[in-house]
Amino acid sequence: MGEFIGFLAVFLIFGAIPLGTMFYLHKTKTKKLDTLIKIVELGGSVDPQMMKMLSEGGQSSYKTDYKKGLIWLAIGVPLSLGLMLENGINEAVFGTIPIFIGIAFLISGKYRLRDTDLETN
Repeated sequence: MGEFIGFLAVFLIFGAIPLGTMFYLHKTKTKKLDTLIKIVELGGSVDPQMMKMLSEGGQSSYKTDYKKGLIWLAIGVPLSLGLMLENGINEAVFGTIPIFIGIAFLISGKYRLRDTDLETN
């Protein structure tokens, strides 16, 4: 049973996760290309601003920063607690890296919200 778990872990790390990422990136690029083809077929023009918008995926807002921050916190807190329970406080320090990234995204979202409120008033 232990050999199977080891084989499965190696397969996931070196096989499934990179292949899944490559598949997702390929699908994204294909959809962008299909969008450009439809625009050209309908007689529209493709300008640099449209290409920039398609490559960036739109403007990020404070809501996306909040979402990213909460995801990083949701990863970091259990990771840190799990490492602390299994290996002690010395290993739990590695779990605080995603926690700090999540806190940074939450702070960024908060200040971005304030900047947009000041500009509209």
